Parts: sequence; structure tokens; C-alpha cells
Amino acid sequence: MNKDDLKYNAEGYRDKTAETAIRAADKPPKSSYQPPYEVTEMVDMFHKIARAYGYDIDNRIAFRDRKSGTVYR
Repeated sequence: MNKDDLKYNAEGYRDKTAETAIRAADKPPKSSYQPPYEVTEMVDMFHKIARAYGYDIDNRIAFRDRKSGTVYR
């Protein structure tokens, strides 16, 4: 048994609760943000148009929803 193993506590007993908590705390947070489908489609369309004319889009594209005022970057 390895003393540094997260499965065991200081006394050498299996500690599933602590192991689960430590592993969850070590994981980076997941980004749950997903822009609306229409915004993703617009960005793809602008990239295709730029490529068709021989250009690349280098910087971010920002869209503002006229109704809600939400900015998508």
C-alpha cells in the first residue's frame, strides 16, 4: 500500500468519500457555455465567405442580439 495513494487515509483504511472529494476538487471546472446554434452557424458562414475570397479571420467576431442585448464573442 502506498501512503500517498488517495484511496487510503492516514491510518491505512480505505476512504472512498475523501478520495472522491479530492479527485473532484482536482478536476478543472467544465465550461457549460454553449452559444446559440444560429450564432455558431453565422460564424461558420463568415469563415467560409472569407476563405472563398482568399482571406482568413484573425480576431474574434462579436454579435449582439438586438432583442435581448446579449453579446456573443
